[in-house]
Amino acid sequence: MKLLVIRHGEPDYAKDCLTQNGIWQAERLAERLKSTDISAAYTSPMGRARQTAQIAMAGRSIPVTECAWLHEFDVKVAYEGKPIEIWDIPPNSWTQTTQYYDKDRFADVGAVAESEVKRRYEAVCSGIDSLLLKHGLERRGEIYHAVSEHDKTIVLFCHFGATCVIAAHLLGISPMVTLQGFSAEPTAIATFCTDDRFGDDVNFRLHGFGDISHTGSTATGTVNYK
Repeated sequence: MKLLVIRHGEPDYAKDCLTQNGIWQAERLAERLKSTDISAAYTSPMGRARQTAQIAMAGRSIPVTECAWLHEFDVKVAYEGKPIEIWDIPPNSWTQTTQYYDKDRFADVGAVAESEVKRRYEAVCSGIDSLLLKHGLERRGEIYHAVSEHDKTIVLFCHFGATCVIAAHLLGISPMVTLQGFSAEPTAIATFCTDDRFGDDVNFRLHGFGDISHTGSTATGTVNYK
């Protein structure tokens, strides 16, 4: 299986839609995907992701299904008395707590434990596992087991935070590491492929993250991550 997790185009956050530049980016994305044989497509319910999906999937007979769990992972945590996005916790703060690096314990410490992070994280994990089961892969412990044919390409249109949480779950690492250490500009593509060398038990490998080559650009490092 190939799983393409795509961030929306440049947004107008106030209107929750794409800017003119965001529309152009989505059109370039559509060109990029034109030769890709896509089996199924899913989108966040947020406007900027739905608009990106609509443009990128135009002309295809494949329905784009909305999934609530693909919503931006916009959970606030308290830092020095103020609510901030989880990916904005300063490195000299979160890196000092070893538990944040543990995928099973990261949500049980500090400001994260006092937020909605754990509930939202579990919703994303459950959502992606249910989707993959629908397409032939059943989660068993830390790997997936093929229960039916899974040689297909699936596309998810969502957001930076959601992409980072999905990546963490598929790769078996703490989402604190991906939310703080990964970068994805508008219409960036993250590509995950199953390693099928060992029979029906498979794991996902990350083949690329933050790919915006379809826009003719490279990452700048100055990204608004919502």
